[in-house]
Amino acid sequence: MGARATGKPLVGYIGAQGGGNLGDDSMYAAAGELLSRRSLVEFGQSREERWLTPFGLGGRRLFESIVLGGGTLINPIWMDQVQDALRRGLRLWSLGTGLGSCGFGQPDDVDVRNWSPLLKQFIGIGVRGFRSKAALEEMGIGNVRVVGDLALALAQPQLPDICDVPRVAVSITQQPGQAYGDGECSCFIGLEQALRGLVRDGWIVDPIAMHPRDAVFLGELMRRVGQGGVPVSVPRFASECFGLIAPCTFMIAVRLHAAVFSCCVGVPPLMLGYREKCLEFMESMNLEAWHVPIRRQAGEEIENAAMTLSSLAPSLRLPVHARALAWKETLTEYVRSVVSASVD
Repeated sequence: MGARATGKPLVGYIGAQGGGNLGDDSMYAAAGELLSRRSLVEFGQSREERWLTPFGLGGRRLFESIVLGGGTLINPIWMDQVQDALRRGLRLWSLGTGLGSCGFGQPDDVDVRNWSPLLKQFIGIGVRGFRSKAALEEMGIGNVRVVGDLALALAQPQLPDICDVPRVAVSITQQPGQAYGDGECSCFIGLEQALRGLVRDGWIVDPIAMHPRDAVFLGELMRRVGQGGVPVSVPRFASECFGLIAPCTFMIAVRLHAAVFSCCVGVPPLMLGYREKCLEFMESMNLEAWHVPIRRQAGEEIENAAMTLSSLAPSLRLPVHARALAWKETLTEYVRSVVSASVD
């Protein structure tokens, strides 16, 4: 019967995987690696769950526990699934989860106060960064542990060699339905200026789409910097994305997990933050100096930050990679401790 036939305990996963976003899909894969002694399945989607629940054989008879996965999931969108799991008497825990707005589809401020009674029933609360921890503690939630972004569990064991020819990876996105550079993303003009300067100095620009729809924005960006003939890469797996980023000197990212992947291979990112989750991650990596919030007036700040980081990035590679590996170890230890508690 699918995952159950392996003989391993079954763990359900709540997350945003399957929607075409490489970051979300890779966090599901990262959870699978961390839980390699278990069978990880999407909660609410497994065949076993659909078959057995009507006969009273679901819930704790089926699942050892349920993990609220990576991404900014302490958010109104995910409350129903969590409530459903708790109603079934399942043990829940979070793994590198963030709190607040998940992206362009939500306003900056979202009300998460209704999460308080749910989280108080969790057997473990591991969050992405210190901002999420502080917000939960203000809500009266104790035993919160900062474990890092879940995708950092994919950090590569060795620091890759840098390319002899300077390269910069670029991954941008913006509000679906908007044209390139509309609204707050009008600040992309600063990014264009920086990339033109780097190209004049002999740099290669590598556009990488973390979601297929990002290819449109990246294609327009490349056209505006005189590199319209350069194809946009749309990697399907984290390993493929790592191979594209690893030779680069630094990365410029709007999507959070483009920056996370960059850190996984020791490539310093310039984060163009569009929600608080971006700053939270950069603070967790001691890289907050390289976070520039996206806003209409930020063009010159983006240009200056990109040009400065192009010079300093080689000296940051080792500490960035070491920090990513440290979070990987934290995630591993946290999972080990929660899994032990879930079977007591």
